[in-house]
Amino acid sequence: MLLIPFCIIENCDAGTGLFFNISATESTNPLSIKLALDGRGPLSTQNYTVNGLNLIINTTIPHHTYLSAGIKIDNLGYRLAGRTPLRNGYYLFSVSDSSPASLLIIPPNPPWYPSLEAFEHYNSGRSHVFPEATFGGSYSGNNIVDILSSTMVYPSGYNMSYLDPDNIFIYGGGYGDVPGSIGAFVAKVDPLTLRPLWYNQLINTSTNGEWDYPGSMGILQDGFIYVSYGYRLAKLNKDGVVIDTLVLPTGDAEPQNTSFNGFNATADGYIIMKSVYRQAGCSIQGPDALLSCPDPSDVPASILISVNPKTMQVIDNITLPAPVGARPTISTFNGKNYVYLLEPTTAIRYEVNQGRFILDNSWNPGTITLSGQTLCTSFVVINDWVVAQTNTLPASTALDVIAINQGDASKQYRLQPFAGDPIPPLVAAAFSTQGPGGTQAISWAPMSVSADPENNLIYASDSLPGEIAAVTITSSGLQTVWKANQTTTEFTTLIGPQANRVLVGTDIPGPEIPGNNTNDFAVWRNAATGQELARSPLLPAMTQGTMIQPYYNGYMFFEGQSGTLIKLMPRPL
Repeated sequence: MLLIPFCIIENCDAGTGLFFNISATESTNPLSIKLALDGRGPLSTQNYTVNGLNLIINTTIPHHTYLSAGIKIDNLGYRLAGRTPLRNGYYLFSVSDSSPASLLIIPPNPPWYPSLEAFEHYNSGRSHVFPEATFGGSYSGNNIVDILSSTMVYPSGYNMSYLDPDNIFIYGGGYGDVPGSIGAFVAKVDPLTLRPLWYNQLINTSTNGEWDYPGSMGILQDGFIYVSYGYRLAKLNKDGVVIDTLVLPTGDAEPQNTSFNGFNATADGYIIMKSVYRQAGCSIQGPDALLSCPDPSDVPASILISVNPKTMQVIDNITLPAPVGARPTISTFNGKNYVYLLEPTTAIRYEVNQGRFILDNSWNPGTITLSGQTLCTSFVVINDWVVAQTNTLPASTALDVIAINQGDASKQYRLQPFAGDPIPPLVAAAFSTQGPGGTQAISWAPMSVSADPENNLIYASDSLPGEIAAVTITSSGLQTVWKANQTTTEFTTLIGPQANRVLVGTDIPGPEIPGNNTNDFAVWRNAATGQELARSPLLPAMTQGTMIQPYYNGYMFFEGQSGTLIKLMPRPL
């Protein structure tokens, strides 16, 4: 959709009319853009208004290619996918009357820094859709994946965040049950060589005995790097200098047994954090403590806190009704900020008003798990719904995908996409007593779903039958769109534009047992159909519970549990 432009500089002759034709899809509110035949000047510039994010642009001037045409987006926070602007704010592209340019505008993602990946799951709703990331291969499926492995060890790398293609950072060290992981670190990585440009070890849990459990890293709009680890929140600049460290309250637990397992943030910029605990007197490190301490359930109720990142002060601190394992998910719905949390059998939400928590008793979904199921992983926001899947611990009842309406919690849909599907004999034997009460486990999903709001698709996974599925929300409930054999214990990633979305995840090979595997493949699929598009060579096992990290130029990063960082580079054969 296009509105009539007007000239804004002297050498734009009003008599020449339009220099560009534009078609726009993926509807959005009206956006004001400037287009120039030469964006370096800029010269011959005109103003346009478009109502879509996906632009197809060609020139009206015949038989000439403009190699340095420019586009500038006037709306604050919007940016162009895959390109870096010049100092004058213009992004350059090549275009002619016969060779149109395809450009994707990325909307703001408050409160996160406007880069391809500033937060672990891209947005506060944890969708796992990275709209600026692209697939480097061919959609026909005839692809190969080149790899580059680091010589530097980044122990149990967990997630990455970027300011831009040249300023990329890795957080890890939170799996204290993995050799070499001695506590949280942050490093700046050279994207070409994968060597560290700086490396900051924030804590050494091998000497202080504190519980080493994965937190997270993210970059807010202020450009600072925020890292949660144990009972601390650190604020670093891009040079790795710690600007401030906030010691967090630990509720009814000792600090050395407390971890704030990651964080999230509201659209107006308040950091939201939630605690998990290791049983008092237990010295087991890493996530193993949640399963192998004498009584992992013998822990206090979690606390929920909000932090003002500008002042690095706690704004609110409340005790939740029960221990909460899954990380907080945040949604802006009907003009209010809500944080959603999953308790062992139900879900709750709080309104967050200027950093203060207000329990929303009107939103009460009741009991959402079935007998034999275990607690859910984090919610994911998809339009008017929040969606989770059960069985973050091994379960004796099939996994449910559960969608709960944000406006009316009594409106719920559920689906068991893998019910009755066979489990490989070796996997069944390994999990013969891992279900509740020592029963046979038939389901285990330590990862949350992924959700594509634009295409109304949810992606669920179950490690024991070794399958992934695409599910859609209809007016009558949830329906399975496709299923594929793929065994993963990690989150999946969604990249590419709406019409060509690609689902990326790990695949545990052959007879290896989920959770004890030593290898993984990386797999790219057509997200609409499940067709496999590319598969990496055999890789060392990925850090469990993480995700393949999207990067610029069609590349991705794979964080090996043993500390090897691998750049994945799919390309057409």
